[in-house]
Amino acid sequence: MPMDVTRLSELFHGAIIGAEKAKMSNTRLGLLAAAELYEAAASVGDLMGGGEGAFHRSTADQRLAYCLVRLGNMAAAARATGTSLQLARVSGNWLVLIKALSTCGAVAQQAPGEMVKVERESRAQERLDGSTPSHGGPDLSQEGRICLPTTPAALSRLGVTYLEATVAACEASFAAAGGRDSPATADGLSVPSLVLEAEARGSLGVCLCNLGEERQRGFALIWQAVALMRRAVRTAASSDSALGDKRLLAGWLCNLGSSLCNVAERKLNVTKAEAAASWREAAACLREALELIESTDDVQLKQIVLRNLANMSGQPNQLVGPAEAAALRSRLNALCVQTGRTPETSCTICIEPLEQPGGGAEKNATGDGGCTVNGYTNSAVLVLECNHQFHQGCLAAWWTTLSNDAECPLCMK
Repeated sequence: MPMDVTRLSELFHGAIIGAEKAKMSNTRLGLLAAAELYEAAASVGDLMGGGEGAFHRSTADQRLAYCLVRLGNMAAAARATGTSLQLARVSGNWLVLIKALSTCGAVAQQAPGEMVKVERESRAQERLDGSTPSHGGPDLSQEGRICLPTTPAALSRLGVTYLEATVAACEASFAAAGGRDSPATADGLSVPSLVLEAEARGSLGVCLCNLGEERQRGFALIWQAVALMRRAVRTAASSDSALGDKRLLAGWLCNLGSSLCNVAERKLNVTKAEAAASWREAAACLREALELIESTDDVQLKQIVLRNLANMSGQPNQLVGPAEAAALRSRLNALCVQTGRTPETSCTICIEPLEQPGGGAEKNATGDGGCTVNGYTNSAVLVLECNHQFHQGCLAAWWTTLSNDAECPLCMK
């Protein structure tokens, strides 16, 4: 006797939650465990069948794809992404389609050849099977269809092509509901769509800036993303639904702040004025996110916000001063203790104190109390994603020596 939909839904969400917890370990073993659970969730979606099953399978495959990217298995990531998009087209759900296209854009930027291969195989199979079935809702059977590249230049822009399709799908979803300000979308129900459009426009803008193409349009898209995300936060904050959850709002603001930091650091394709504006908005987003989660017990999100704010002290804009950065890192240390970590007071590369007396970042004329590795003139501290802390100069020297800027010298993550 087949299981009922309620039981299948419980199994699906249980597998997804388990995968998210495993992924939080930020280790290869954790990512492998998460990938297995995402695959299990995808299998449950297959058992459901119909539009709901397509929705669940597409959602699971999107998360699986990102997990596989972090594991470096780009071929498998492209296959999961292709399956996700194929099912999103028949799910009858705009949101899952937009998420699938966005995932395709992210994977295509790193493995365009694999994405093209998967798309061709998918379309060939659809021709053999006949027309793609529809399960109600908007007609998505042809949405997101893109012209596959045939030249090296077009292949390099495949990520942009998918992200363009993502933005178009966002616009179409609002148009189908009567517009962003229609009665059908003016309440809290519009928030997920606003967030997805903000992320889509932001990703496209960053991609264009990173490629050095249409830089002015790219930066305009980034600021459109900022405005949309701000609107989503305001709308959600006034909602009585789960959309008003402080952790959710803080997470959106934190992602936006991190993206703006990444934009500002791309100095080759962003002007000084644009970089300064990005730093200012990033700091504002992160400070607002920190205020929102002060009263919550979300340790991981607090660590992310504190880390990103503290690292701003190493930038020339001085939006976060040395003393404030030291206080932020002290709070980060206190949170790390809750997870069994020993507080860090010295740089494990040079074995010198992380902070000078008084919490200053610049070393004095004699070099006392500061990092002296390779003659670096300051001892600004950088916090990595694993929350280990080092003198910025020491870390730069370490990475230059190893020709590897992806690993923490302490935990090798």
